[in-house]
Parts: sequence; C-alpha cells; structure tokens
Amino acid sequence: MSVRAGQGSDEVLVSQAVWDYLAAAGRPWLLDFQHKQGMNAGIVRRGESGGCCAVRLQPVPGARLAAVADAPVSSETRKAFIDLCRCARKEMSKQDGGPKRKRALLPCTGVLQPNGEGTLLQLSPQLPSRRSQRQQQQKFRKAADEEAFSVLHEAAHRKDCGATSHGEADDNSSCSICMGDVVDKTTLEKCGHSFCRCCLDQAFKVKRACPVCRLVYGQLIGNQPANGTMIVERDPTLQLPGHEGYGCISIIYSFPPGFQAPEHPNPGVRYPGTDRLAYLPDSPEGNRVLGLLRRAFEQRLTFTIGTSMTTGLQNVITWNDIHHKTSIWGGPRCFGYPDPTYLVRVTEELREKGITAE
Repeated sequence: MSVRAGQGSDEVLVSQAVWDYLAAAGRPWLLDFQHKQGMNAGIVRRGESGGCCAVRLQPVPGARLAAVADAPVSSETRKAFIDLCRCARKEMSKQDGGPKRKRALLPCTGVLQPNGEGTLLQLSPQLPSRRSQRQQQQKFRKAADEEAFSVLHEAAHRKDCGATSHGEADDNSSCSICMGDVVDKTTLEKCGHSFCRCCLDQAFKVKRACPVCRLVYGQLIGNQPANGTMIVERDPTLQLPGHEGYGCISIIYSFPPGFQAPEHPNPGVRYPGTDRLAYLPDSPEGNRVLGLLRRAFEQRLTFTIGTSMTTGLQNVITWNDIHHKTSIWGGPRCFGYPDPTYLVRVTEELREKGITAE
C-alpha cells in the first residue's frame, strides 16, 4: 500500500476481522453506538493484506447529538467506538475459544442460533433453502438483538464500575488496532501509545500518525497537484463578522488542468483546473493560521484528487480535510463567518497533519 496523506480526522483504523464481526453479528451494537453518539460508522478503505481497514465516523443527519458538519470527531466519540471494537473482539475470542490474537473470519452464514448468541457458523457444502433461512432468522432475531444489547451494556457497565488501575492495565496489554493482546510491543516515543509492531507498521503505511491520538510522526507529503499556486491578498476595509476591527485576508488557490500522476487514483486520466477562494481575519490569530495553511499547501496537503462531495464528479481537485471558509457571511452552515471556534478547529486539523506553530 502506498504512503498517502488525506486520511481524515474522522477515521479510525481497526482490525478487518473485528469490523467484519461488527457488520454481521454485532450489528445491534453499531445501532446502539449510532443512537447514543449520533454518529454513523462505515468502512471506507480495506488494507491490501486484509489486516486493517479504515472506518469513517460521520454525523447522523438530523441527530440531536450530531456534531457540527465541519467539526472534527470528538475524542470521546472516538474512544466510545474503540471501546465498542474491544467488546466485539472479546466476544469473538469467547466464541472461537482460542487465544486473543488476530484471526481471519471463516466463511459464515447470517443464521442465528436459538440461544441468541449470534454465533457465526461455518458454511457447509449444502445450504438450507432461502425460505427456511428467513423463517429461522425471523424466529430468533428478537432474542439475538436483546442478547447483543445485553452483552454490550454489561461490558460498558463493567468498564464504568471497574477500578481505574484495571482499565489502565487493559489499555497497556491490548492493541487498539487489532483489539488483541500486544505482540512485539512497540511504543511511540512522543505520545507513549503502544501497539503490536506489525499492526503499527500497517497503520503507518496508510498514515504516519498515532492511531489513538493522531499525532503525526515525520513530515506528511500529500498528493495535491504540483502545478498549483497560493496567492494572498489583504483588504483592510473589509471586516469579517465576528472579527470586527480587523481587515480581511483573501487566499486564492489556482490549479490549471493536468493529468493524474502515479500517486493519484487514476494515473494518466485528465483532471480539470479549478480556482478556490478562502477568507481569514487579518488578526494576529488569523495570520498565525495563514502561516500554517501556507505550510500545508507547500507540503501538498490542502487538496487532493478524487470525487467531489458536493457535485459527485470524479477525477476532480477536492479539499483534503483542512476546512476553509469560502464565504464571508452565513455562518458555519454556509462555510462562512461568524464562527467563533473555526480558527481553533482548523488549527487542530492542521496539527493532525503535523503542521504546528513550533
């Protein structure tokens, strides 16, 4: 797998086997997570070797607890999803009856057992008819859902009521990527988080950042087209809502058309040019963010080539998870001002890509 930037702050790397289990027998757990956190979880990338996959957490449209559209996923939500994966891993170990290590799931059916355990069964040469499968599923679905919710709630209760030292010991003995016991323990020197060496190697092939706290190791270089320009203009007479008393900084990004390079999704395919305009307050904090955005542009992290989230067009230049204010007015809903926490949020997004003021 090639080294690529552009992995968003809303993504979590987990074991492929754990996600497959959650998507099958653990589906009620995902629904419970969605209800409590106001977030959907969906796979966006699978590793070439099948060891890891990237799961994206996105707000549920209209949910009461959903975050602001352009805000990064909170650490509490990420931790809740990681705890969910750990519970799933423990249930897999109980059902398999083997050591708590990474295992590929056997081919299985979705038929649930009468005891409501939701056990995955190995496929036999002769499968029951579709009608009998549906009847069996309808017969035991309610019991299975209740059992799955019960297991999840009991695990959460044990975690909340357990001693702090026990929780710390569990964190130190388990890998947050594969959810199994740590093998060949490797500790990241800056943040102190530990993982299996092979798991960390696979995660760093996707993005050289800690899978838990997202602290970047080394310098990220993105796949933004290399022929773009970033021009800065200042207008002292234009004041942004919420930043009265300061002028306005206009950032003009410009890219001519070109052909995708080997690091892009479709090498050799043509992409159209584009011009983008963004705004910052001409204040001390706004100028600090401007310097960080300039570094991100120089490291080719501001844009990428892919599918537009607004138009659905493919093979076009798109924003790359560093949010910009493209309107002067309208507030967050219109990607404009006023937005009191925007400068703080974009600074955090830049930090996650290794761009800091230090």
